[in-house]
Amino acid sequence: MFVLSKWEYIVLPLRTKISISRISQKKNAVIQNVQDELNSLGTEGWELVSVQNVRLETGSLFTVAYLKREANS
Repeated sequence: MFVLSKWEYIVLPLRTKISISRISQKKNAVIQNVQDELNSLGTEGWELVSVQNVRLETGSLFTVAYLKREANS
């Protein structure tokens, strides 16, 4: 018997307006906050699927992360 998986998704806005070198990355609080949030979601079973820059009709640009996890039946 084939069991079809069910998934749930979240779209997480990320505050990442930064431009830094790899060397200073570990010291950057913004990056550390994003990593901490993604790691926290990972412990809850969420898997990062994609990251995308999105431009609103107003012209504002922001970054979102798409995550999924298997839904509880």
